[in-house]
Amino acid sequence: MEREEEALRFVIDTNILIGALVKDNSFKCRLIKNRNFRFFFPDYGLFEIEKFREYICQKRERSSCPPYDYAIKFLLESVTIVPRELYKDQIPSACAEMAEIDPKDTPFLALALHLECSLWSDDIHLKRQSLVHCYSTSEIADLGRN
Repeated sequence: MEREEEALRFVIDTNILIGALVKDNSFKCRLIKNRNFRFFFPDYGLFEIEKFREYICQKRERSSCPPYDYAIKFLLESVTIVPRELYKDQIPSACAEMAEIDPKDTPFLALALHLECSLWSDDIHLKRQSLVHCYSTSEIADLGRN
């Protein structure tokens, strides 16, 4: 019996989820819903997204999309939210690596280290860290075509 091909695993940065929330059926949204991938998100990121709620809602209202609460629930069905308790052992390494780059991205890197997987972010500065590979949206799209 053939073994099912394992889905590619990524920790998603907040900018990816915000982009997917702003526009339903966007390319980012379709990638998140693609079953060829498994996505993870640190629980800390939910607080980050909440800071942008008003901005996201304004953008969504302009395009007559379903309400924000529906959209985030729909997206997060395809994302595993991971509590800090599970990846806290990697916080010191991630913190040291991100200190000069962007300390607020420490939880994303720590989770990627814990899961031994890559990051998905369109923030160029995350490519400066050297502990895990960081893919942009276009690089993820290329992986999905292969």
